[in-house]
Amino acid sequence: MKGTLLHYIIGISAAILALVAIYYIYENPKNLISAGIVIFAGCFVAFSQYLIIKGKNKK
Repeated sequence: MKGTLLHYIIGISAAILALVAIYYIYENPKNLISAGIVIFAGCFVAFSQYLIIKGKNKK
Protein backbone atom coordinates (compact mmCIF):
# COMPACT_ATOMS: atom_id res chain seq x y z
CA MET A 1 0.00 0.00 0.00
CA LYS A 2 2.92 2.33 0.73
CA GLY A 3 4.03 2.26 -2.90
CA THR A 4 0.58 2.99 -4.28
CA LEU A 5 0.03 5.87 -1.85
CA LEU A 6 2.69 7.88 -3.65
CA HIS A 7 0.98 7.20 -6.99
CA TYR A 8 -2.37 8.31 -5.55
CA ILE A 9 -0.81 11.56 -4.33
CA ILE A 10 0.86 12.25 -7.69
CA GLY A 11 -2.32 11.46 -9.62
CA ILE A 12 -4.55 13.64 -7.47
CA SER A 13 -2.03 16.49 -7.59
CA ALA A 14 -1.86 16.29 -11.39
CA ALA A 15 -5.66 16.34 -11.66
CA ILE A 16 -5.84 19.38 -9.38
CA LEU A 17 -3.14 21.08 -11.46
CA ALA A 18 -5.20 20.52 -14.62
CA LEU A 19 -8.32 21.95 -12.94
CA VAL A 20 -6.42 25.03 -11.79
CA ALA A 21 -5.11 25.54 -15.33
CA ILE A 22 -8.67 25.34 -16.67
CA TYR A 23 -9.69 28.03 -14.18
CA TYR A 24 -6.67 30.09 -15.24
CA ILE A 25 -7.82 29.94 -18.87
CA TYR A 26 -11.28 31.03 -17.75
CA GLU A 27 -9.83 34.03 -15.93
CA ASN A 28 -7.19 34.97 -18.52
CA PRO A 29 -7.88 33.56 -22.02
CA LYS A 30 -4.78 35.26 -23.48
CA ASN A 31 -2.56 32.46 -22.12
CA LEU A 32 -4.43 29.66 -23.84
CA ILE A 33 -1.36 27.92 -25.26
CA SER A 34 0.68 27.69 -22.07
CA ALA A 35 -2.27 26.74 -19.90
CA GLY A 36 -3.37 24.22 -22.54
CA ILE A 37 0.03 22.55 -22.34
CA VAL A 38 -0.27 22.38 -18.54
CA ILE A 39 -3.76 20.86 -18.84
CA PHE A 40 -2.52 18.24 -21.31
CA ALA A 41 0.48 17.36 -19.15
CA GLY A 42 -1.61 17.18 -15.97
CA CYS A 43 -4.18 14.90 -17.58
CA PHE A 44 -1.42 12.71 -19.04
CA VAL A 45 0.29 12.31 -15.67
CA ALA A 46 -2.99 11.65 -13.85
CA PHE A 47 -3.99 8.99 -16.40
CA SER A 48 -0.58 7.32 -16.27
CA GLN A 49 -0.74 7.19 -12.48
CA TYR A 50 -4.20 5.63 -12.76
CA LEU A 51 -2.80 2.93 -15.02
CA ILE A 52 0.09 2.27 -12.62
CA ILE A 53 -2.29 1.96 -9.67
CA LYS A 54 -4.57 -0.31 -11.68
CA GLY A 55 -1.61 -2.51 -12.60
CA LYS A 56 -0.36 -2.72 -9.02
CA ASN A 57 -3.79 -3.64 -7.65
CA LYS A 58 -4.01 -6.63 -10.02
CA LYS A 59 -0.89 -8.21 -8.47
